[in-house]
Order: sequence, then C-alpha cells, then structure tokens
Amino acid sequence: MIKSIIQHKVFKNFSYLTLGTAISQVLSLLAVLKITKILLPDDYGLYTFIIAQGALLLTIADLGVQTIIVRSIAREPEKTNDLVVNGILLRTLALVLVSVLYVGYNYFLGNLTLLELSLVFLFSLISCVGKLFEIVYIGNQKMLPPSIINLVYGFIWFALVFLLPNSLVTINNLIFAFLAINVLKNITFYFALKRHKLLIGKVQNFWLSSKNLVYESWPYFALTLVMLPYRKFSNNFLDINSTIEEVAFYNLSDKFIGPISMILDIALIAIFPNLSALWVSNIAKFKNVISEGFKYYMLLGILLSFLFTMFAYEILGFLFPPSYLPAVIVCQLQIWFLLLSSIDSMIGTILGATNNEKKILKLGIINSLFSTPIVYYGSKFGAMGLSIAYLTTFSIFQFYIWYVFKKSVGINIKDKVLMWGLAIGLFIVSYFLVVDLNLIYKILIAVLGVLISLKLVVKNFSFKL
Repeated sequence: MIKSIIQHKVFKNFSYLTLGTAISQVLSLLAVLKITKILLPDDYGLYTFIIAQGALLLTIADLGVQTIIVRSIAREPEKTNDLVVNGILLRTLALVLVSVLYVGYNYFLGNLTLLELSLVFLFSLISCVGKLFEIVYIGNQKMLPPSIINLVYGFIWFALVFLLPNSLVTINNLIFAFLAINVLKNITFYFALKRHKLLIGKVQNFWLSSKNLVYESWPYFALTLVMLPYRKFSNNFLDINSTIEEVAFYNLSDKFIGPISMILDIALIAIFPNLSALWVSNIAKFKNVISEGFKYYMLLGILLSFLFTMFAYEILGFLFPPSYLPAVIVCQLQIWFLLLSSIDSMIGTILGATNNEKKILKLGIINSLFSTPIVYYGSKFGAMGLSIAYLTTFSIFQFYIWYVFKKSVGINIKDKVLMWGLAIGLFIVSYFLVVDLNLIYKILIAVLGVLISLKLVVKNFSFKL
C-alpha cells in the first residue's frame, strides 16, 4: 500500500511542490528577517501593503479563468497554447480596467503616491503573465519543473537581499529588485515550457476563445468578487480603520504562517487536476477517494496548526525584533483561521472538480454577506481584532458549508465529527492552556497531542504511553 501511495502521481506532485516551495518559503522568511531588522514596522507595513495591493488587482483581473485553464489543460492538453495566449491577453485587458478603478479608490480612500501606484500595477502585470506559464505544468500534472524554477529564483531573491548593504534596503529598492527577479522567472518558465513541448495546439480567435473562457469562469469570477471584502480587503480595512503598523503585524503573521499555508495549498493544487479527470472517468473511485482522504487532509492541517500555536512565542521572539512581537498573538489566531479556510478551499476544490461552480458562488455570497460587516468592524481594533473576526465568522459558517457540501455531492466524510472535536480540543490546549508553561513541558504536551491524534485517526497506528 505504501509503495502504491509513493508511486501515485498526486503524491509525487505534492512532494515536488512541497519540497521546492518549502525551501523557497524558508529562504523568503530568512530574507524577511533581514528586512524587519532594518525597516521599522510602518515601513515594512507599506512595503507589504504595496505587494498585497498588486496581488489584489491580479485576483480581480484574473476573471476566474485560472481554475478553468487548469481544468481544461488537464482534460484537453491540445488547447494549451490557445488557453495561455488568449488567457494572458484577456487578463491584461482586465488588469488595465481594474487599475483605472484602483486609481479612483486610492484618490478617495488610499494614501499611495504615484510611484507606489506604479509599483502596484507593475507587480500585477508581471504576475499576470508568469502565473499562467506556471499553471501549464500544474494542468499537465508535472510539478517538478516549476518546483525547481521557483526554488532557484527563491534563492536568488534571498541572496540579493542579504548581499544588499543595509543603506540600500529601502521600500522602493526591494520592490524593484523583486519585480526584476520575477521578470527573469517568467522568461525561464516560457523557455522551459517550450523545451518540454507543453505549449501545444493552435491559438484560436481571441474574442471567441475569451468568450468561452468567460462563460465557463463567470461563477468563479462572481465568487471572487463576493469574497473580496472578507478575503482580500484585510489590508485595505486596516489601512482605512487602523494604522500602517497594524498592516505590518497582520502581513508578518501571514508571512510567518506561510510555510503551513503553502503545504495545504500545494495539496489542493496537486489534487485538483487529478480529481477533475477522475470525476469524468470514474465517479465511484472519486467518491471513495474523497470520503477516505478528506479526514487526512484535515488531520494534516490540525496538527500543523496545533504545533505552530504551541511554539509561536518561542520562535517569533527569537527571530524578530521586539517591535514586531505584537504579531505573535495575531499569528496564533491566524493559523486556526487558515485551517478553517483551507477546509473550505478543499470543499471548493471538490465542488469545482465536479462542475458545481454555482454552488461555490452561492456559498461565497452568503459568507460575504455574513462575514464582511464583522470583519470590517474587527479591523477597527487592529490586526488582533481583524483576526478574531475572521476566526469567529469562519467557525460559524462551517455549519452551513458542510450542509451544502453533503447535499451537493452526496459524499459522507469519514470521522468528520472526530476531526472537528480534535481541532477544538487542540486549539484550546495550545492557545489557552500552555501560555505560561516552560519549553520542556510544551514539547512534552505537543508530542503527546500528536501521538493521541494519530492514534485516534490513523488506522493501525499504535504507541505506548
């Protein structure tokens, strides 16, 4: 059984992406260590805010087509060239329109200068092209090449930050360097795709191809729009209602939980094309895989969140300057929100693989209407208030999303009650009960918590107390 798992395409893809991205995340985190030792929280907040706004524009300008492109390439690889070329053109046109709207937003509510706005737009444009090159590999379920490319350029970024004299570590210099590295990475991806002969097929008429893409992707785009207020506006809410320092604490917490987020995201990326193809070829096997596999995905997220919360103070206190320590408690809450968010994303991935885009849209609309006012109000109390708002709203929403999921796909997730009980128990232990304990006791409790969890969930796992 173990040999079969190791040789499975999904496991290999997950392993390639995890290893490559994990190392890149470590290198990125090391670069952040130097940046935070030089930049004050308000400068670091502005630096991360510019990057976050670029990502926000790209998210809107994607129009929801990225998921459709991955699914289409997985099912019909001969359409790759058409999907990539016309996908880039479509997203670029959308980005121009979104950028014009953002200028209006910045004039009335924002504080970015003309140069900072230009950096936001450049980041969006460069990422617009590069991401579609990368997802060609994902659609073809070939994860090793993008893992290597991302790792190489992650090391280049790390080396550049550490080689820069402290006097040159400024907001603008860092962003210009980041953009230049991403341009080189995009070029590398293009030639790698040509070398592996994955850019195949004829490019169709732009308007016809784009019309088909938008027709299929509109539920995802509508979902993106309704999810923006509570998933992508966190920086904007803090910028409007709080201070740029609170933006720094919130984004540092995001950066610090990045490795765990990366592992959970890669698991979804690795399985999506496989599930999309399996839904078409073998529905019975598809349902069995989901029924058995979902609890192990939850277990992975629960244990990672538990261990992170247990040792966040020790790790962050050692790595970052005292001025950034308010981010610790934000991290400890954000990691559990990340768990809930990843579970919702897994459900969305399954619904997407089964062509239930409209159900995803319905869930997004209800969640947005329910969560946005609470999240906006929470941002008035800084990063901490925002994190509490996210965790609270997503905890309550789980009741509804699981009801819709069961009704839509008719799959019974094994041990789901056990998994939720385990998540609640480990959250209480790690967040409330071990705050004042010394490191040795924390390590003992962490080991015991992991062993008990594995004993309860994993068949044939045994240990002696």
